[in-house]
Amino acid sequence: MDFCKEVRKQTEYYWEASLKHPFVQGIADGTLELEKFKFYMLQDAYYLKHYMKLLAMLAAKANEDEDVAYFLETANFIREAELELHRSTFKELHVTPEEIRNFQPAPAAYNYVSHMYQAFYTGSIADAYAAILPCPWLYQEIGVALRKATPGVKLYQQWIDLYASTEMEETIEKQKEMMNRFAQMPGNNERELTAHFKRSCYYEWQFWEMSWTCQDWQQEVYMNEHATIL
Repeated sequence: MDFCKEVRKQTEYYWEASLKHPFVQGIADGTLELEKFKFYMLQDAYYLKHYMKLLAMLAAKANEDEDVAYFLETANFIREAELELHRSTFKELHVTPEEIRNFQPAPAAYNYVSHMYQAFYTGSIADAYAAILPCPWLYQEIGVALRKATPGVKLYQQWIDLYASTEMEETIEKQKEMMNRFAQMPGNNERELTAHFKRSCYYEWQFWEMSWTCQDWQQEVYMNEHATIL
């Protein structure tokens, strides 16, 4: 069973919606407002810190030495590459220490992280991995799709270059192989694995929307009340 091919096919709508989202397209053509990108980077740093913790927790949950080593290496890569990009970007975007101290995760970011922890604590290593795989896989595909983009904005070009790299492509191939192997382990429920994967694809799309609207908790309450009235 090639689990990854099947779930990729089933979640095509979310992948297309992410690639076509005005936030992503704004990075590609350089028209995205820097304030929105700043909001996104703060939320993404929050997400990545928890993603890194989950990788370390998966290393503790893994039985194979190779998997333990890989989870720890990937966590270290995120710390050195992605979070370093965030730190340098924060300087260019003039993110202040006060903004970092007062940071609050937006609803979509909080819900996404909570979903990944839920998959880890209530399921198998396959469940947890199905919940965290869509993020790097989607970003890598977006990076490849935007390889020829010329945003004309240094920060946006750096973002594209990171996810369009051949190293990232090799990493994702390795991760898909791991996911297929985990999915074949005895006792796994393919329906549950698929559900975890699909929810994460949905939250990936929501992450762009959250950043595009600079979502906050007050805004979320208003939208829910308005939907109820309608």
